[in-house]
Amino acid sequence: PLASRCAKFRFQALPPESMKARLTHIAHSEGCRFPEGEEEDVLDEILNLSGGDMRRAVTSLQSAHSLSGAVVGADGGGGRAKGVIRKDALAEMAGLPPSNLVDGLVASLKSGKFDAMEAAVMNVIAEGFAAQHVLQDLSKRCISMDGLDEMSKADLSIRIAEADKNLVDGADEVLQLLAVGSLGLRCFANSSAA
Repeated sequence: PLASRCAKFRFQALPPESMKARLTHIAHSEGCRFPEGEEEDVLDEILNLSGGDMRRAVTSLQSAHSLSGAVVGADGGGGRAKGVIRKDALAEMAGLPPSNLVDGLVASLKSGKFDAMEAAVMNVIAEGFAAQHVLQDLSKRCISMDGLDEMSKADLSIRIAEADKNLVDGADEVLQLLAVGSLGLRCFANSSAA
C-alpha cells in the first residue's frame, strides 16, 4: 500500500557532545538564563529528557525558556525580561512525573502493604501525570534496584510492558498501575523473604 511508496529515513543519534555544544550555542544566542553555576546541569537534564532527539531537546529548551518567564516588553523598553531555567522544573514542564512522586510509589511497594500502594497509586492519578510516564520511571528504578532479585526484576519488567501496551490500547490507568503495584508488592515480599 502507501508505505511501499514512501522513503523511510532512519537517523542515527547524534553524539551527546555535539548535541550539548549546539544546545549551549542556542541557549546563549537566545539569552537563556540559568541559576548560578548550574547551566551544565540544566542542559544535561534537557538532553537526558530528550532521549537523544535533538529536535526534542531544542523544543524543550524553547518551552523551558518561555515558561521560565521570558516576556517581551516586560522591562518597559520593549526588550525582554528573562526568567531563570531551573533543573527541577524541567521534568514538570515536559509533563513528566517528579522523582518524589515515583519515590513514594516505590516506598509503598517496599512497605508490603496493599493500602499504602493503593494510596500511592491514587496520589499519582490525582497529580495528573500520565501512567505511561510513571511506569517508564518505575521500570528504570526497579531494574537498577538492589532490593529485588533478578527473577523479580524480570517479572516486574514484563508486567510493566504489558501494562504499557494495555494503556496504549485504551485500558484504565488506575487498574494498570494497581496491577503493576500488586505484582511489585509480591516481588518485594519474595525478595525480602529469600
